[in-house]
Amino acid sequence: MSNERLFYSGFCNPIPRPMTKSCANIKTRRSKEGVPINKIFALIGPAGSGKSALVKELRKHGIPMLVSHTTRPPKAGEQHGVDYYFVNGEQFSQARPFERVSYKGYLFGMTKEEVTQKLNQYPASTVDIDRGGFEQLKKLIGDRLESIFILVDKETIFSRFMMNGEKLEDVKARIDYAEANGEYDNWQIADHVVKNTGEVDRAVLQLLAIMGRVKPID
Repeated sequence: MSNERLFYSGFCNPIPRPMTKSCANIKTRRSKEGVPINKIFALIGPAGSGKSALVKELRKHGIPMLVSHTTRPPKAGEQHGVDYYFVNGEQFSQARPFERVSYKGYLFGMTKEEVTQKLNQYPASTVDIDRGGFEQLKKLIGDRLESIFILVDKETIFSRFMMNGEKLEDVKARIDYAEANGEYDNWQIADHVVKNTGEVDRAVLQLLAIMGRVKPID
């Protein structure tokens, strides 16, 4: 287990655990020549942890997200090229995503072109991704990818699903699925851990600090 992992309970206040380092040691990643290195930050965590909401909030701070292709029709308010690239099955295959998942009969996938574009244009970008997708992306770009586990207890996740009007049996099934697939344990592979059980603004500040966009508090 890496001693580079960070645990946050409040803004730049690490949870007392072995093998952590203080926020004061977070620095902008630079090459040997001193040039800042553009990075992609992958938000990982179980469904209901708030990854999608955090990614949308980060967009308001100028942190773009990687846009996936999907065969799912757009929901109300979603925009092509902003939330997803909405395509048909043939177009999805032609895009040749390097990773893909199927959910409720629809395909979702990320292309190498999207990754390359974001890395070339932005100092920091985000992606909401599962562990399998993260591992594929890690193989593709190596150290230019950092992972942030969004830590939320099961009780909070349960409450969020129920407040969104989901059926009790569906909520239980989603939580059981996440548990069976080890999604609550993925903090062990993450470079950073951010708790997201309170106000979203606090979690956003923690994420911005990790990305070097705000000055960490000692």
